[in-house]
Amino acid sequence: MKMNKTTTWILSVALAGAVGLGGYTYLSGTEVLAQDGNGQNNGQFQRRAQQQNTNGQAVDGDMLATVAVQPASAALGSVSAAGNIALVSQRSVALGTTGVVNNLFVEAGDYVEAGETLLTLATSDLDRAVRNAELNVASIQNQIEQIMEPADLTEIALAEAELKQAQEALDDVMAGPSEEEIAAAQSNLSSAWAKYNELQAGPSQAELTQLSANLEKSEVSLAEAQREYDQIAWRNDAGATAQAAALQSATIDYEATKAAYEQSIAAADTSELQSALSSAQSAQVQLDGLLNSPTNAEIATAQASVIEAQSNLDELLAGATDSEIESLEISLEQALLNLEEAHSTLASATIVAPIAGTILDVDINLGERYTEGEVVAKIADTSQLELTIDVAEVDIAKIASGQLATIEIDALTGQNFSGEVEQIAPASDDSASIVSYPVTIRLDDASLDAILPGMTAVATIVDNAQASSGWLVPTNAIRQQGERSFVTMVTAEGASQVDVNPSTVRGEWTVVESEELQAGVQVQGSLTSFIADEETSERRPGGGMMGGGAGRAMTGGGRP
Repeated sequence: MKMNKTTTWILSVALAGAVGLGGYTYLSGTEVLAQDGNGQNNGQFQRRAQQQNTNGQAVDGDMLATVAVQPASAALGSVSAAGNIALVSQRSVALGTTGVVNNLFVEAGDYVEAGETLLTLATSDLDRAVRNAELNVASIQNQIEQIMEPADLTEIALAEAELKQAQEALDDVMAGPSEEEIAAAQSNLSSAWAKYNELQAGPSQAELTQLSANLEKSEVSLAEAQREYDQIAWRNDAGATAQAAALQSATIDYEATKAAYEQSIAAADTSELQSALSSAQSAQVQLDGLLNSPTNAEIATAQASVIEAQSNLDELLAGATDSEIESLEISLEQALLNLEEAHSTLASATIVAPIAGTILDVDINLGERYTEGEVVAKIADTSQLELTIDVAEVDIAKIASGQLATIEIDALTGQNFSGEVEQIAPASDDSASIVSYPVTIRLDDASLDAILPGMTAVATIVDNAQASSGWLVPTNAIRQQGERSFVTMVTAEGASQVDVNPSTVRGEWTVVESEELQAGVQVQGSLTSFIADEETSERRPGGGMMGGGAGRAMTGGGRP
């Protein structure tokens, strides 16, 4: 342990004085401020009292020093630096689907539980998508049920009839045309050519004579009817007489006979000739087909029909194939996935809190449309706080995850909070002029209600190898009585013995565990070093002799 000359000289004198006293110390009495050999106050208090030997027997004496108890974690090896309180985590709430906001249940500052509904979107389109997906699933399930059922007897009978019909058609093709079919085709051909020739040649002389005679006969009848009518034409009811009716009938017969005569003597129409020629040619093709049948194409077509009918029957009897079932099962799986996605999209129209916490911000308005992925709110657990400080490179090796820290917040004077090192940045900020590493400390007090994000705070991180939840008392303050260890605690009411459990010895200090001790309590004991030592002038009392650098030895980012 490094000490300057002044410290070493004082320690030597104190040790010599202790030997000369033969192990005696001083009991408490009237409190006065002790001075060192140069008349300077050494920061320790003394009390007039009786002397007491190491066995606890009272003897007359002069003065006995008392020293204030310190928390072990505050005086042992530590590093301090300042920073700002921040939330441990802040979650952004984003929309899972596109839609119009129709309900908003929270506003900034509200506390919500995890899973609590924050807002909802209109779901009419999403409901339809779910229904369509459900119908698609039902349709495919129905198809699977159908192909898994055995074939209906009626369907089998129909397939058998189609096979029989196809076989008979094949037999007919293979047998070729009958004599009757050929004769009918020949007759049809002759008739078609005869009609064509008649149109092309026009009516015969006999036909013309007959038509002419009919025309003359109708003219005579018309003239006779006209004479009969003329005889009664003067009558008022002439139009209703039999003569008028006979005249009308004779007129119609004459016009029809005349039209037939004119049509017969007229040349044949081109379209009629073409139609008659086409009929004759078709009849010729039909006859040629019968004479040349069966052709290879006809046989192949008939055979294909038989094969198809047989296949249909076999499929009905065998049921669905493995490939057909697998194909439908794949389709069903895809339809179920689509249904699940539709339900998920519908569910995403209800936005819930991802964590329990306080709503920090709400950036959304009722009735407006927002797209999927837009951040509409921010939420955080304000009871989960952290402090990030910058630790200088010379001190970063002293820091490790899990180390305890004491936190003092400027806005909360006189209150200390506890924390634990949670993360150490693996790299420093290249843009900074001083090499330092961000260290994040998680605050772990049961109640952090008074602390707000952004507050300035100083953290003192205690070395785990030296940290303790106990207290620091002067080593010479500890007395032993059998297996019992105790110190004498001095209060305004007087002196009392307090049981302690000693552990680590650190030079003139010893770490003890005791439920009765607390920070600032005076115990009987003495130290040979004090805060005025040159090398410990920036440390808290008791820190210099233990080599821990207690107090706020500033690192990068800290403040005095």
